[in-house]
Amino acid sequence: MTARPARPADGSRAPEDLEGVLARVDTPPFCSGRYGRGVLAGLRWALGHREAAPITATSLPGVPCPARLLAETDAARTELLGHNGRSFQLDYARGVYEALAWVCGHRRHPPGASVHE
Repeated sequence: MTARPARPADGSRAPEDLEGVLARVDTPPFCSGRYGRGVLAGLRWALGHREAAPITATSLPGVPCPARLLAETDAARTELLGHNGRSFQLDYARGVYEALAWVCGHRRHPPGASVHE
């Protein structure tokens, strides 16, 4: 049995966990739809692989801090609940939300995972 990386004190997932999920979901057919593209965008942003946040498009270089992760998770949730007068595609927003909620430690299973894993 291998030791799992320690979870950061803020409750977010370790980068190694994010990289593992990213590698698993960055394959067709998962990444082909809007939901999958939202998951990929959320994970890539959380890892610092892209500067622009997936919902708010706020650009900051590097890995987002826990407060930014939570703010972007909330923005995705707001988009899902109220559409907020914008034209984001709901499947994309749901993918972003589920990815970032998992990154922040608010969901037990990563997006695309079987609950039996």
